[in-house]
Amino acid sequence: MSARHQEHIAQALLKVAEPTPAKVRRTLNSLGYPDERIHVLKQDGKSTRFHLDLRENGGKLCEAGLAAGETTEVYTCAALAAGPFTVKTEEQP
Repeated sequence: MSARHQEHIAQALLKVAEPTPAKVRRTLNSLGYPDERIHVLKQDGKSTRFHLDLRENGGKLCEAGLAAGETTEVYTCAALAAGPFTVKTEEQP
Protein backbone atom coordinates (compact mmCIF):
# COMPACT_ATOMS: atom_id res chain seq x y z
CA MET A 1 0.00 0.00 0.00
CA SER A 2 2.82 2.43 0.81
CA ALA A 3 4.41 2.04 -2.63
CA ARG A 4 1.14 3.01 -4.28
CA HIS A 5 0.89 6.18 -2.17
CA GLN A 6 4.55 7.01 -2.84
CA GLU A 7 4.22 6.71 -6.60
CA HIS A 8 0.92 8.61 -6.71
CA ILE A 9 2.28 11.49 -4.61
CA ALA A 10 5.69 11.66 -6.31
CA GLN A 11 4.20 11.74 -9.82
CA ALA A 12 1.92 14.65 -8.88
CA LEU A 13 4.63 16.62 -7.07
CA LEU A 14 7.12 16.20 -9.93
CA LYS A 15 4.82 18.45 -11.97
CA VAL A 16 4.81 21.28 -9.41
CA ALA A 17 7.01 24.18 -10.45
CA GLU A 18 8.52 26.04 -7.49
CA PRO A 19 7.01 23.74 -4.81
CA THR A 20 6.02 26.12 -2.03
CA PRO A 21 4.14 24.81 1.03
CA ALA A 22 0.87 26.21 -0.39
CA LYS A 23 1.39 24.49 -3.76
CA VAL A 24 2.33 21.19 -2.10
CA ARG A 25 -0.79 21.36 0.11
CA ARG A 26 -3.01 22.07 -2.92
CA THR A 27 -1.44 19.17 -4.81
CA LEU A 28 -1.92 16.74 -1.91
CA ASN A 29 -5.51 18.00 -1.47
CA SER A 30 -6.16 17.38 -5.19
CA LEU A 31 -5.02 13.76 -4.67
CA GLY A 32 -7.66 13.34 -1.95
CA TYR A 33 -5.53 13.92 1.15
CA PRO A 34 -7.38 16.33 3.49
CA ASP A 35 -5.62 19.13 5.38
CA GLU A 36 -5.83 17.26 8.70
CA ARG A 37 -3.61 14.49 7.22
CA ILE A 38 -0.91 16.90 5.96
CA HIS A 39 1.80 17.86 8.47
CA VAL A 40 5.13 19.68 8.71
CA LEU A 41 4.87 21.68 5.49
CA LYS A 42 8.17 23.50 5.67
CA GLN A 43 10.03 25.48 3.04
CA ASP A 44 13.62 24.25 2.71
CA GLY A 45 15.39 26.43 0.17
CA LYS A 46 13.60 25.91 -3.16
CA SER A 47 11.86 22.75 -1.93
CA THR A 48 9.19 21.86 0.62
CA ARG A 49 9.32 19.07 3.20
CA PHE A 50 6.12 17.39 4.36
CA HIS A 51 4.62 14.46 6.27
CA LEU A 52 1.37 12.75 5.38
CA ASP A 53 -0.57 10.86 8.07
CA LEU A 54 -1.98 7.63 6.61
CA ARG A 55 -2.76 5.90 9.92
CA GLU A 56 -6.00 3.90 9.97
CA ASN A 57 -7.39 1.27 12.30
CA GLY A 58 -4.37 1.23 14.61
CA GLY A 59 -1.84 1.36 11.76
CA LYS A 60 1.36 3.41 11.83
CA LEU A 61 1.85 4.24 8.13
CA CYS A 62 2.88 7.70 7.03
CA GLU A 63 4.74 9.17 4.10
CA ALA A 64 7.44 11.80 4.25
CA GLY A 65 8.77 13.74 1.36
CA LEU A 66 10.68 16.53 -0.21
CA ALA A 67 8.93 18.28 -3.08
CA ALA A 68 11.81 19.57 -5.17
CA GLY A 69 10.90 19.44 -8.85
CA GLU A 70 12.84 16.74 -10.69
CA THR A 71 14.53 15.58 -7.47
CA THR A 72 11.27 15.05 -5.55
CA GLU A 73 11.44 12.16 -3.07
CA VAL A 74 8.64 10.42 -1.17
CA TYR A 75 9.41 7.67 1.32
CA THR A 76 7.76 5.59 4.03
CA CYS A 77 7.73 6.59 7.65
CA ALA A 78 6.10 5.20 10.78
CA ALA A 79 4.07 7.21 13.26
CA LEU A 80 2.79 6.47 16.73
CA ALA A 81 -0.33 4.31 16.35
CA ALA A 82 -2.46 6.40 18.68
CA GLY A 83 -2.66 10.00 19.73
CA PRO A 84 -1.38 13.06 17.96
CA PHE A 85 0.60 12.54 14.77
CA THR A 86 4.27 12.03 15.67
CA VAL A 87 6.80 10.43 13.32
CA LYS A 88 8.83 7.64 14.93
CA THR A 89 11.03 6.57 12.01
CA GLU A 90 11.72 7.57 8.41
CA GLU A 91 13.16 5.31 5.72
CA GLN A 92 15.03 7.87 3.66
CA PRO A 93 16.71 6.68 0.46
